[in-house]
Amino acid sequence: MKAWKNMVMAAVVGVYLISPALAYYDEYDDYEDAHPLRLVAYPVHAAGYAIAWLVTRPLHALVSQPELEPIFGHRPSEWNFAEGLPPTAAATTSAPPPPSPVAIRPEDLDAVRRAAEDARAAAEEAKRAAEAAAQAAEKANRAFERSLRK
Repeated sequence: MKAWKNMVMAAVVGVYLISPALAYYDEYDDYEDAHPLRLVAYPVHAAGYAIAWLVTRPLHALVSQPELEPIFGHRPSEWNFAEGLPPTAAATTSAPPPPSPVAIRPEDLDAVRRAAEDARAAAEEAKRAAEAAAQAAEKANRAFERSLRK
């Protein structure tokens, strides 16, 4: 029993001695990295990572075996990650719509075109306003961060 405890202690000491050599330098930010929730997030993230690799992935490997899929109700994913996007549903073709008995008058068509141009102009103006607001917000954010560091 004592030999087992000594081996465990030797392993723990070894990990602590080797871990600084494996660590990479990361610039420390007093404002974000010292937040209490960030300090809690480190061990929570490690626990979630461990659960994902030690529990959920092996469990998925078990239930996704072809002979066990019907038992567990597993269905293979439609995604082919090697190709990128999921397959799209087969395009269905339908008959063209019947011709409309009402003809569109030229003045109505012109009114629709003017409305579309007005909508496009309004959308461009809204886009410029959103970009200006984003720049102003970024400028205010930088000023706020500078004031916190002083």
